[in-house]
Amino acid sequence: MDRLTLGKLIGAFVKVRPRLEAVAQARTGSRATAEDLIQDVWLKLENTRFDGEVENPGGFITQVANTTVAGHLRKERRRAEIDAEVCGLLWDSIDEASPERVLIGREKLCSVCAALDELPPKTRRIFLMNRIEQIPHRRIAETLGISEEAVYYHIRRALERLAELRDELAD
Repeated sequence: MDRLTLGKLIGAFVKVRPRLEAVAQARTGSRATAEDLIQDVWLKLENTRFDGEVENPGGFITQVANTTVAGHLRKERRRAEIDAEVCGLLWDSIDEASPERVLIGREKLCSVCAALDELPPKTRRIFLMNRIEQIPHRRIAETLGISEEAVYYHIRRALERLAELRDELAD
């Protein structure tokens, strides 16, 4: 990126940042998440190669921010769907804990543990870090030196195995 383009982007970014953060906070419901997303926007802009000059830097930055927030919301929505699937796998409706239900629950838990033990070690570790220790994708990626997409892939792989197990247990 040449100095002229970078200078225009910095100037435009400083001007539109408060509005972008307000919009991101309204869409995500979290000030901290909004700040993180707008920081991600800057990183994307900084790492983008431009062939020519950006005619409308403010509009361009706004579009990148909208895309970033939409992608985040899409990931969060999918994560919520996956969490609901896991809850459905592990817990049926809540009712009395009869000895039979306790035994069935223990057997299902043993099956889940066995399925997790069958996963590749890295996939199992990432899944447990995220779902049990509740470590965010970004921090897992930084800790393990991999991309967030790779973290998502490993978690998805573990969830697919648990979904297969759920289907087997339902038969």
